[in-house]
Amino acid sequence: MKYLKESLKNTWDFLVKTNVYFRDVLLMHGFILFVIIPLLSSSTKFILKQGQIHYLSYDNLAEIAMQHPVVTCLLVLILLLILLLVFFEFTFLLLSVYFIEKKQPVSLKQLLRMTTIQLKKLRPSIFLFFLFYFLLILPIGGLSFNSDLLARIKIPAFIMDFIFTNRLLIITGFILCYLILMYIGIRLIFALPEMILRDRPFKDAFKESLVITKRRFLAIIGRFVFIGGAILLLTGLSFTLVVGIQAFIEQFSPDHALISAVFAMTLLQFFLLVNLVLSTVGIFYIIIDFMNDEGFLPEIPNWFYQEALPNPRFEGLKNTLLILIAVFFGVGVSLYNMDYLDQEITKIPITISHRGVNNNNGVQNSLAALEKTSQTQHPDYIEMDVQMTTDKQFVVIHDFNLKNLGNVNQSPEKMTLAEIQNVTLHEHNQTAKIPTFDSYLAQAKHLNQKLLVEIKTQQKNTAPIIHTFLQKYQEEIQANGHMVQSLSFSIVEALKTQAPHLTVGYILPFNVVGPPITKADFLTMEYSTINHNFITSAEEDGKKVFVWTPNSSDDMSRMIFYEVDGIITDQMGKLNQTIKDAQNKVTYSDKLLNFVIGVG
Repeated sequence: MKYLKESLKNTWDFLVKTNVYFRDVLLMHGFILFVIIPLLSSSTKFILKQGQIHYLSYDNLAEIAMQHPVVTCLLVLILLLILLLVFFEFTFLLLSVYFIEKKQPVSLKQLLRMTTIQLKKLRPSIFLFFLFYFLLILPIGGLSFNSDLLARIKIPAFIMDFIFTNRLLIITGFILCYLILMYIGIRLIFALPEMILRDRPFKDAFKESLVITKRRFLAIIGRFVFIGGAILLLTGLSFTLVVGIQAFIEQFSPDHALISAVFAMTLLQFFLLVNLVLSTVGIFYIIIDFMNDEGFLPEIPNWFYQEALPNPRFEGLKNTLLILIAVFFGVGVSLYNMDYLDQEITKIPITISHRGVNNNNGVQNSLAALEKTSQTQHPDYIEMDVQMTTDKQFVVIHDFNLKNLGNVNQSPEKMTLAEIQNVTLHEHNQTAKIPTFDSYLAQAKHLNQKLLVEIKTQQKNTAPIIHTFLQKYQEEIQANGHMVQSLSFSIVEALKTQAPHLTVGYILPFNVVGPPITKADFLTMEYSTINHNFITSAEEDGKKVFVWTPNSSDDMSRMIFYEVDGIITDQMGKLNQTIKDAQNKVTYSDKLLNFVIGVG
């Protein structure tokens, strides 16, 4: 009972202090978001451009390292700079919460100066431990140190789908690994703060954290659960209440719906801001508050620079100026909200069935699934995969190994057509043979169905594949309005060079430095890593953007909200309904939901 009372008290104390965290979190967040990230992004693009490197992905990293040593060194320097800035951000926020807990007023100048002092004392051992610490803290759900600088480092949805799709062993291993990392992360949670706040040597801080957390492990877990749960609950209730009231006004007082929607959207933006602040400082509050409760939070260190408090008259002038800025900012936000809420959806994305299936209605890439999906769901395109066999025939198959679906431990690229046609695939309690690309094209033509053809290969030398593919299929693909795409940058560039009239796309599994410099007509992005900036940059380059594979209505709505050009999905029926709903008169409350989903 005592433990429960203490947890609730600490959670309440954290929430009521929200206003005191605002200044430092928002200043650091704004500086990184609007100054540092654009600067780093521009620098990275400039370096790649000077090295005549058109894209950055997993398949060209070795080539860059071997053929462009200067570019490699500069990119490594930028990576180190990013990590150094993350450490600066971490230290800045840790010190900020520390002085708030100590009830010691500090100016922004003092805080920056003290953070810089800590940066000067940074040793390789502390820096390496910080990286280790940072990666271990991340699994602690809801209260990780979320740095804007590393926001793009995330597990894409397609990897999570792979983990959690009927693979008990992988799921068990993933959960076990998560729990182990979380345990180690909590055991070492005080090591880095001890090094920063008390100038403790790495070895001593490491040992002390292990000792403290051994006897209070469950208490620390409890604080994460209570504070993380409180943030989640408050945010969820706030959003639900605002959107619910707006829906009520639309129903019973439609004449006032727009005005109330503008006010509601402003409230939502405020709640998003509060959520940002709370989720950013949550980890620091737990660390500092626990150290204080346990009696090992250090006194004000000797490197603290005590400065005279600002003149009250100056403070009054500053507060007046801040109020004026807030008013102008509020007017600007309201005008933006009015424009957002008043505009109609103008771009309806083309619909694309992923591997020809809809809601597990057949074996992926099979002729039966192609026919069934095309006739029942009428997608604009059906996405499918082709690979070339050893006897230079193209077959329709996605996996680079037939073990998963065909129970044959062999790669299609290392088999003949005759060998492949002896394999039977099993999926969704159905069976199918692997079709040739010729038979698939013929069936699509019979159905008057357009295709999005993905060329897949593990070969380093892609020239023979491109030559054979164009020789056999270029004319038919162009005549029937099919499109082609590939994960291989060299295939995409060669296709557009040798067959400029083909519509070709480049698939990006991750959004690292924005759209690549490419001859491609469109870019296909993994939907969970995409953002407005990527789409805007791609449009400025004259590229369309497709996304794969949002399968829930919420994710599809968010992609429509982003105004993507095409959506590739396993749930064509759901996508058709989502687009139909979007084409009807969208209510203000629906737009507010889209805004929350899109921003969040």
